[in-house]
Amino acid sequence: MQVSILEEHGLDSALMGLGFSYEEETNHLPAVPGYTDKIYKRAVQLAKLDKGHNKFLEQIQVWSVIRASMAWWKQMDTYRVGISKSSKSTMHTLMKSPLKTWHFTDDVTLETVRYLENVRQSKNFSKLIAELPMGYLQTRLVTMSYKNIRHIITQRRGHKLPEWQEFCSFFTDNLKHPELLGLN
Repeated sequence: MQVSILEEHGLDSALMGLGFSYEEETNHLPAVPGYTDKIYKRAVQLAKLDKGHNKFLEQIQVWSVIRASMAWWKQMDTYRVGISKSSKSTMHTLMKSPLKTWHFTDDVTLETVRYLENVRQSKNFSKLIAELPMGYLQTRLVTMSYKNIRHIITQRRGHKLPEWQEFCSFFTDNLKHPELLGLN
């Protein structure tokens, strides 16, 4: 599995919105989003609470590129609400270049890769798709919120599929504000 973060945005605006519930009411909108240390500390406290208390996390967005096995993507597709994904299309790319071992996880044998390459060369797309193992690696651009990430990590950090451990560790170690996941 390979994961990278392309962009992370929305903290100032999310905390400004959170501040609406805790700051003194004014009769004008702020010209520039901003927040106080008091609001940030409150956000850290609320982050670990669900049931709407941490809804400000929905407004902090992360764009990442993830390359993972089809087996992992099958499980990741469980998380679809509030998450957007774009993938490298197997339909458009699978037949264009020879299949190599680096297209697959380590547990896919060289014999399997050779067999699939022969199927690809025969131009039998339907058979190739039908026989493509769950260890085939696919790259997707994924957009999700801190709230999505928190939800996934709380459900999957102890999962037996090693890629979930990598996913959870990557995001807890690489987000700009991991304390806002409320996982500690």
